[in-house]
Amino acid sequence: MEKAEFNLNILEDKVSTQYGDYLGYIQIDGHSGIDLFTLCEDFGVDMEKYFLLSFGMGESTIDGIGKTGEVLCKVLVIEKEKYGFTFDEIKRNLQNEEGIVNVKESHFSMPYKKLDKYIKRYDFMVSTKISKYVKQILIDEI
Repeated sequence: MEKAEFNLNILEDKVSTQYGDYLGYIQIDGHSGIDLFTLCEDFGVDMEKYFLLSFGMGESTIDGIGKTGEVLCKVLVIEKEKYGFTFDEIKRNLQNEEGIVNVKESHFSMPYKKLDKYIKRYDFMVSTKISKYVKQILIDEI
C-alpha cells in the first residue's frame, strides 16, 4: 500500500494524547466482508447514510490500557446524500469541490474482546522526538 493513496495530514489534529510522547503510523487489515465499515454499522453509525473517511481508537484512562475493558472509537464520515453513494462518485465530487468536504464525527465505546471480529491484523510503529534530526536510516539487526 502506498502512502500516496492516503492523505494522513487531514488526521493530524484528530490524534492526540495528553503528552504526545511518540508519533507514528499504523496499518490495519480487516476480515473479508467484515471490516471498519461493518464495525461502524454495528456500533450505531448508519453506513447507508455515510461513507467512512477515517477511524480511530484510543484510551484516555490514567490507570492504563485495558482497565475499563473498552476502547474508545471515533469516526469521521462523509454524507452520501451530499457527496455520492459510491467511492467513484464521492471521488469525482470531491475533485470538483477541490477536496473540501464537510464531515460528521461520531464516538462510541467497544469492548476490547470484540476487536478481533473487525480487525484481522495491525502493525504500528512510533518515533521518538530524536527522529526530527534523522534524514535516513540504515538498518542492521541486533
